[in-house]
Amino acid sequence: MNIKSIVSAALLLFSCNLLAAEKEIAITIDDLPFVGSANNDPKKLQREHDRFMAILQALVDHKVPATGFIIAGSIEKGQWELLEAFRSQGFQLGNHTYSHHSLNGMAAEKYIEDVRKADQILQPVMTSPKYFRYPYLAESKGDKREKVYQFLAKNNYTIAPVTVDSKDFIFNNQLFAIPYRMRPQSLPALKKRYLSYIWGQTLKAEARSNKLQPGSSKQILLIHANLINSHFLGDIIDMYQKNGYRIVSLDEIVGTNNMPVAGEISGAVRGLFKN
Repeated sequence: MNIKSIVSAALLLFSCNLLAAEKEIAITIDDLPFVGSANNDPKKLQREHDRFMAILQALVDHKVPATGFIIAGSIEKGQWELLEAFRSQGFQLGNHTYSHHSLNGMAAEKYIEDVRKADQILQPVMTSPKYFRYPYLAESKGDKREKVYQFLAKNNYTIAPVTVDSKDFIFNNQLFAIPYRMRPQSLPALKKRYLSYIWGQTLKAEARSNKLQPGSSKQILLIHANLINSHFLGDIIDMYQKNGYRIVSLDEIVGTNNMPVAGEISGAVRGLFKN
């Protein structure tokens, strides 16, 4: 076999290995029960109920796992039933604090009390392993960050990282800005822009992960329980599956055995899950 043949064979083998490397993504949904406040207004609560159930139905119809993160202080009248419905379908639920404040803007001690308060309230619905998601993905730095890490580790929490940030609030605001009667005709164009943005974010995440682990693409998607995802979550799932992704649980990406808990995340792992 000549050198040209050897090189060709090596390139073919390398290509096959890349193709064989499975692409996986976990879906995480922040701000459960639902983004914003209905102020216990019956009509608003009904709308939030219907939109939440549309998100849940998309997950059920596609038979894919997901993890939701609850703001404990935002649970309004009748919304415990939504969380119980989410859990009863086999989906995971984690802690997203009580007040949804950024750690960057408050003392570690107050933040820890906020997380602890949420932990106590959410005991009936939180699943195992225990996951925590920082509001605004804000971990702060220095001693403040370390104090919160140590609290989370002591209380058996694993931080849920993000590799693909959908920035869905931008598109959600665009949808709300459209007069209600005009929304149906505006949805196709908005969907195209939204999905295109998410896919662009995914390609960036793939490039980052490939530098750390060539041929690997294990991602964590961040979206929110909001209006736009009540319309398009099914389309997001379809997009990933059509592009060769397998939708997996957060456990499968983070790993309950080989992924350190809070306060022990190595630089290499932190690089892989850089926002």
